[in-house]
Amino acid sequence: MSIETTLYSTLSNNAGVVALVSTRIYPSLAPESAALPYVDYLNVAGSRINTLPGVGDAIRARIQMNCNATTYAGAVALADAVIAALEGDGYLELEYDLYSSETQTHTRIVDWSFMA
Repeated sequence: MSIETTLYSTLSNNAGVVALVSTRIYPSLAPESAALPYVDYLNVAGSRINTLPGVGDAIRARIQMNCNATTYAGAVALADAVIAALEGDGYLELEYDLYSSETQTHTRIVDWSFMA
C-alpha cells in the first residue's frame, strides 16, 4: 500500500479529523466546490534509501497537508486533529499559516515525514 493510501485511510478513520471535515479529505488539490473545512494533501518530497542487495529499499516521503477553514481557529483545530491522528507515524517537519484574501480561507500547512 502506498504512503498516500495509508495516509488517507488514517485520516478518514480518525474520529477527531472526521468530526471536523467528515469525508472532505482530498489527494492533491480539493475541488473548487469543496465546502470548508477540508484537508488536501500532496507528496512534496521523497527519496529512496538504498540498502544492501536483496533487502527492500526504504522510502522517505514528505507530505504537505493543507488544513483549510473559514477561520484561523478552525484551521488550527483541524491541523491539531491531523497531527494527533498521525502521532507515532513519522514526524512533523514544520507547520505554517497562510491566508487567502481572494477566497477568505485560512490554511495551516502541516508538513509530515514518513518512512516506509
